[in-house]
Amino acid sequence: MEDVDELCALLQGIISESHGALDEKVEHDTPLLVSGLLDSLTIMRIVARVEATTGVSFPETALVAANFRTPTALWTAIERYRAAAGDGSTVS
Repeated sequence: MEDVDELCALLQGIISESHGALDEKVEHDTPLLVSGLLDSLTIMRIVARVEATTGVSFPETALVAANFRTPTALWTAIERYRAAAGDGSTVS
């Protein structure tokens, strides 16, 4: 996964699997939590798929609402954990 557009497409697929086809496309600023698109099981599916796709491991402390508010927020978290993994440091 190279950018937030690819993440949006991934999210669209996972949310559709969980809730059926969406009427609207998942965009960078789609409010994932307040719109009710995400529940705890869907979040865990997203984490598993993102980890498998990017090789980035999310620490437990990353599973907070702020990281799942929008695709942009999630992409920022992915980039943060990807950078931390690259330099050998641990991010919480």
